[in-house]
Amino acid sequence: MNPTPSTLLVCAHILPGRESDFALWQARWQSALLTASDAVSAELWPPSPPDQLEAVALARFNSLDALRQWRHGDTNRKLVDEVVPLVEAGVVMQLVGRAAAEYAVVNGVSMVVTTRLKPGREGAYRVWANRMQKLQATFPGFLGSFVQPPLKGEMDWTTVLRFDTAANLERWLKSDERTSMINESADFVGDFHVSRVDTSFPGWVPNDPATGSPPSMWKTACLVLLTLFPVVMLEMRFLSPHLEHLNPALRTFIGNAISVGLTTWPLMPLAILAFRGWLYPEGYPRWWKWAMPAALVAGYLIEIILLWNLIAPA
Repeated sequence: MNPTPSTLLVCAHILPGRESDFALWQARWQSALLTASDAVSAELWPPSPPDQLEAVALARFNSLDALRQWRHGDTNRKLVDEVVPLVEAGVVMQLVGRAAAEYAVVNGVSMVVTTRLKPGREGAYRVWANRMQKLQATFPGFLGSFVQPPLKGEMDWTTVLRFDTAANLERWLKSDERTSMINESADFVGDFHVSRVDTSFPGWVPNDPATGSPPSMWKTACLVLLTLFPVVMLEMRFLSPHLEHLNPALRTFIGNAISVGLTTWPLMPLAILAFRGWLYPEGYPRWWKWAMPAALVAGYLIEIILLWNLIAPA
């Protein structure tokens, strides 16, 4: 049986005036974690009031055993002891599994950078990446970063940046400061590729807070069908008769605008909340992956039964 990847989330309220010291501690924590056995990746989010008041660090491991070894090991204990004077009441929360997966972290616009280093330049890259992260954090809208060293059989480092809006991300990408840092990296970076993170349903389903990846597209499509079908049926019954005098193009546009609006705001967020354990299964019991699809099929059947006679046949 393959080991199950596990997530550890560390969060704390930074004391006023200690932000710089805390940023240095987070960099040490990240560097120590990424050298630990079976540590897959580490993500850092600075506070983003009013939605996120805590500083957050998210670590992923290849297995629960690896996570436990890190969490109860001397290195982690020593690092947690170091950060106690920098946080309110000396409280550092360490959440595991479902609690970590359900922690609400703002997800904005994401950009993925894959980087291939020149041979023997990993040390220089780590130093440069820490400086780059501190620089990014000074720009408006920065929500956090994710750094993943090459996995077994791979050569590329992966970095994910999160900003609250596309405009703020563009401001960073076009900044003179970033250009200067990129030029500096030419000594140790062989090649890099930049891409935006997107899904077929942008804005409807956020990325998994535990993995940073979007749910499977077919799961998203199932929820879109669940929420969109009744809207279309109700439009056909109550809206379409009042739009018959309009040109078909305008009539269709009005109907689609209402459908997309209702699906995007009240309906999809409710569906995501109801089926969260299916979209983001980490930390949920094994039976959950069967119960949620059954509930989804039941939802389809209930909608069909309720709307069966809504529109009279021609």
